[in-house]
Amino acid sequence: MQDVLKEMRAKILQRHLKEANIDAFLIMRSSNIRYFTASTGGSHLLVPSDTAPVLMVPKLDYNIAKDQARGFDVKDYSRADLFSQLTETIKAYANLAFDDLPVSTYTKFHEELPALRLELRPEIVWGQRRVKDEGELNKMRRAGELADMAMAALKEKLVEGVREYELAAEATYVMMREGAEGYAFDNSVASGQRSAYPHAGVTDRKIRRGDFVTVDLGATYVGYRSDMTRTFIVGQPSEEQRKIYEVVLEAEKAALPEIKVGASGKHVDGVARRIIEAAGYSKYFTHSLGHGVGLEVHEPPSLSDQSGDILEAGNVVSDEPGIYIYGYGGVRVEDTVHVSSGGPERFTRFEKELDEVIV
Repeated sequence: MQDVLKEMRAKILQRHLKEANIDAFLIMRSSNIRYFTASTGGSHLLVPSDTAPVLMVPKLDYNIAKDQARGFDVKDYSRADLFSQLTETIKAYANLAFDDLPVSTYTKFHEELPALRLELRPEIVWGQRRVKDEGELNKMRRAGELADMAMAALKEKLVEGVREYELAAEATYVMMREGAEGYAFDNSVASGQRSAYPHAGVTDRKIRRGDFVTVDLGATYVGYRSDMTRTFIVGQPSEEQRKIYEVVLEAEKAALPEIKVGASGKHVDGVARRIIEAAGYSKYFTHSLGHGVGLEVHEPPSLSDQSGDILEAGNVVSDEPGIYIYGYGGVRVEDTVHVSSGGPERFTRFEKELDEVIV
């Protein structure tokens, strides 16, 4: 079944190339290579519009790529002969599109093949990847379950005196023990004033009574990722903490039913943003509402006030409003959400009501 799926994906890409009058597509982004071949070892995938794709891999990764990318022509290379192999393969083409290319390689192509027209066309691949099939969705459901398990384990360890990095380690241990390949991104545990940093990472700071503790984590399962944030409060919240938390939670919950087929990313962002603005915290919501999730944790489509995206069945996005007050603290609540023809489906389901996040 997996081999048939890979072949279908490659054929769809070839159809798009023909429609765009592109002779071949050079894929170098590792997540794109994995999407089309299931290989974690390839570095260059050349997809001609009318002949079989070729996966090029370093010699040390040849065997794993050959086993993973069944049905593809897998060729190994040494560092010294990579460029010559590439140019020999593509010299017959009039034009070559690509998803990502180092400036040095781009320059060499122009020098060695001056007649070749090079085009940056990542949207061709993103057009396929942004709509997940059922197999991908099932992997992401499991990635969401693993994130839920990790957050539950972290909450159990969340007491005064524990350090941020200890909590991050517990979350990573549990998700991998239960079957994750690893975390989807570096876990972030931000306590106290550090919770006002949207991307805070972890430090050796000890958790204190009265802290907001904002935890952003995700799991990777067979390449596919989840993304979830919960903000805990250590001890009884102050009135200001309670207000900030409830505003963010209201915004997140209000946006959820709007994450549906046909909705614009700009509209969904606006639903959450207006709630935060009405509460007087507009300048503290400093990022977009959400982003696509899949083989990468940030990919199309976008939920933002600048987005031109229209949601389709099979998209998976984050729903993550936040309020971040420098010198005080911050709150974010986030779920990974599937845009389903039957309505939004949350892949991350860990508790988030105020009384459930007080520890």
